This record gives sequence, structure tokens and C-alpha cells, in this order.
Amino acid sequence: MKWRSGSVLVAVVISLSCGVAMPARGQQKNDVDSILSGFPGYHLLTLKERDADTQAFILQHFPKANTSVVHADFDGDGFLDYAMLLKSDRLAAAKLVVLLCDAKGQCRNVYESDITGYSDGAYLRPFPLGSKISPTDAAGTQERSSTVTLKAIGIQVVYFEKGRVVLYWDKKVKKVTEVPTGE
Repeated sequence: MKWRSGSVLVAVVISLSCGVAMPARGQQKNDVDSILSGFPGYHLLTLKERDADTQAFILQHFPKANTSVVHADFDGDGFLDYAMLLKSDRLAAAKLVVLLCDAKGQCRNVYESDITGYSDGAYLRPFPLGSKISPTDAAGTQERSSTVTLKAIGIQVVYFEKGRVVLYWDKKVKKVTEVPTGE
């Protein structure tokens, strides 16, 4: 009898911890819809709005992922945040936004970048906690003295076959920092 109650307790703890770390898909969609209301005239960049090569790559490598959203804890405070690729409903304009969210689910925009010229080849991926990132220059050499170890999940912005950038929350300067990492 002890084993059974212990295994039920373990299952409950696992369920609760999974529920906190990863909200249900429906809840995440509601959160994204709510966040999008703060960007009138914009929508999430769709697969169809990317060029054919980028579409094919995304479908082959990330068939079930929404590569226009990363939902993770970027600042290490225990609350899930958002990075999103947004496209204007009427213009060719596109942008990347990063929002940090608090315990009440209130999100604030802490980073915004115009990606209009690159949106057809852009996609997002989470960059793992603990990863080391080093900037690269145009020639591809790395500056070893400026290597950063991520203390929270980062955001990898890929401009298909053009370049990659990792964004991370820098607690010291309290802002998102960009690190170009190569092609």
C-alpha cells in the first residue's frame, strides 16, 4: 500500500511540475492572442510568408513546431516569456519582439528589431540553458575572450542561409543582448 501511495504522489508532483513549466497548448494560444492584441495590425509570421527554401527546411526539420514563437524562461525568474516574429497585416513590415512575463502573466516588451528585409527566411529556436556562445566576425573567427555561458534559455534567430544571432537576457545591464554566431 505504501508503494502505491508513493507512486501516486510522484505522479501528482510530476503532473504539477509539468503543468507549471509547460502550459497547455490552448492556454499558450490564448496567451499569444492576448499578446498580439498589444501589436495591432500585426500577426505571427506564417510558414506561407517565408520563401520556398525556408519553408521546405522548416517542414523537414521542425514539422510540428511554430518557428515564429519561442516560449521559455529567458530571464531566469521562473516565469515563461515570449519571443515572436510578427508581420504587418497591411505592409511589408516585420519585426522580432521579446517579452518578459511576470507571475500574473503580464508581459512587457523588452526588445524589438525590424526584420523586414529578412522575414521570408527567418525562424526562431530556443537556445539551451548552459550553452556557451561566442560572437563571430565576418571572416568566421571567434573571439574567445567574450564567450558567454547562458544562465537562462536564449533565443536563436536564424536567417536561413544568411546568418544566426543568439539573443539572451543580460541581468547585469537588464536588457536583451545580441550575439552574432555565424551563418
